[in-house]
Formats: sequence, C-alpha cells, structure tokens
Amino acid sequence: MSIRRGILDDLDFLVEVDLLNEGYTTSGDMPQNADEASAHRNKIAAFLTDEERGVFIVDNLRQSRIAMIMYRVRNCDIHEDYEIFSELQRSVFPTDGRFIQIFQLWVAPARRREGLATTLKREVEEEAVRRNIRLIYTHSEESNSVVLHLNRRLGYRKVRRGTIWDEVIRVSLVKEL
Repeated sequence: MSIRRGILDDLDFLVEVDLLNEGYTTSGDMPQNADEASAHRNKIAAFLTDEERGVFIVDNLRQSRIAMIMYRVRNCDIHEDYEIFSELQRSVFPTDGRFIQIFQLWVAPARRREGLATTLKREVEEEAVRRNIRLIYTHSEESNSVVLHLNRRLGYRKVRRGTIWDEVIRVSLVKEL
C-alpha cells in the first residue's frame, strides 16, 4: 500500500467518488446535463492543478485506488463562495487566517475500518505543517457517528453545529496543529 499525491490521471476516479453520495446527504445538486457535468469535472480537476488545493490517494499493491482525501487552503478573511466560515468566531482561526479545509474523504467500502482515513488525515496534517498552516477544518453530518468519532479521536474539537447549505445538521470541527 502506498500514499501519493493525486495527478490528472486520477481525475475520472475523483469525479466518480465525488458523485457516489456515500456517507452524506445531497440536496439533488448533482450534475444533470453536459454543462453541469463539465463544470463539476473542472471543479474536481482544480484539486489536481491548483497549488492551493490537493489530493492524496492510497493505492494497494495492485495499483488500485482504495482511498482518497481532497483538501484546500483557505483564509477565513476571504469568504469566497463558502459563507460558513463567517459564522465561526474569528478566534477559532490563526492570526493570519489561513487554514486547510478537508473537502472530501473516501475509503472503499471493503477497506473501511483499516485506518486508511486516519492515515490520510495525518497526511493532510503533515501537508499543513509543510505549508506553515496551523489549523485544519472539517465538517460531517451529525448522523455520521463513525466520522465524528474518528475526528474526535484525532484531536478535532467541535466549533459549530447546524445547517450549512441545506437542511441537514452538520458538525464543524477544527484541529490545531
């Protein structure tokens, strides 16, 4: 088993995983036509090409992709398209406002409960340290007790509970490095 950075050859896999709808509720905003599918593909491709985003992938010995995590570098002072950060107390964030947001974490169903999610989250923590970033943000549906337990075990603390983009209750968590 190996962990590596994602490359453009991984794009189809990443788009497929993002559309799986495993472990979270969707509001029906999945791509419906060719233009929406193209926009979605471009959104995911940015995690492979933008230096402020990234992907780590776990391959097994047969070079099959069995897990992945996607992240992006954010700044709480620049809200862009994601207003949840304006709802969090400014004191949650480092002085410079920079943090890493976990965008997506996925492990193949047959490989769950093997520590792969923990390994990937720790890889993102190491990436944060390399970038001199001292905070990781993530959120999960309140009903996803497995992921919430994983985050608590890894040292994440709850900073918010409520809806974000739909009516589903999500728990926002941060980990200071």
